[in-house]
Amino acid sequence: MNRLVDKMTNLKKQKRKAFIGYIMAGEPGWDATADIILEMEGVGVTAVELGVPFSDPIADGPVIQAAANRALANGVNLSSIFKQVKRIREKTEIPILLMGYWNVFLQYGRARLLENAKLSAIDGFIIADLPLEAEPKFFANAKENGLCTVLLASELTPDNRLEKIVKTSTGFVYYIPQLGITGLDLQITDAVKARIKRIRSMTDEPVCIGIGVKTREHVKILNKVADGVIVGTHLVEFIQAHRNKKDIGALVGGLINTLLER
Repeated sequence: MNRLVDKMTNLKKQKRKAFIGYIMAGEPGWDATADIILEMEGVGVTAVELGVPFSDPIADGPVIQAAANRALANGVNLSSIFKQVKRIREKTEIPILLMGYWNVFLQYGRARLLENAKLSAIDGFIIADLPLEAEPKFFANAKENGLCTVLLASELTPDNRLEKIVKTSTGFVYYIPQLGITGLDLQITDAVKARIKRIRSMTDEPVCIGIGVKTREHVKILNKVADGVIVGTHLVEFIQAHRNKKDIGALVGGLINTLLER
């Protein structure tokens, strides 16, 4: 079974919530990325979203944009990501998803992408700008290869399209509570809570919420209505601030411990 699906299934059986962390691939260097991922597994993170750098990340705020630019300047690309994840995989079983933009994946080649993702033990993809209607064959082929494709839904997604999203999304459904770029301050309104409940009523897939999750209080409140949370900008910003520290993995683990609801 796919690692992410297996992990999310076990959490559901144990009535526990997911905590998913986003970091930029190769930041601040590949050895540090490996240390961070291993520490994330050690402190109980459910899965890692590994950012694939892109020069025009339209859905990302300044913190993640800057991280992508640094990664690109250091030569991080899909080929190096597959190579390094394969190396990291020798030491960890934590689910790893590639999160990025379709242009990067398309230029790499659909068949080649799926083949190398499988060979390097990637567990799936989150492609922020790829609607399910645009590449139905890609989503089908990913599933055939045992790879998850996590789809996004927002406060403006109509129910008829939401039904298609929850049927196609595998691993979990990524809910965006407010329109805008990553790093925004999260507003946890009654409308957000009601929307999550609505989506959960439509599917057996877990529903996780991201964008703006920065505190344990956010995690605690959202875990009451969602199946888990996703933290990205807060981690990326912390990694940048501590990029020259030798114990950066342990430091990131310490930060995550302040957010996890035990």
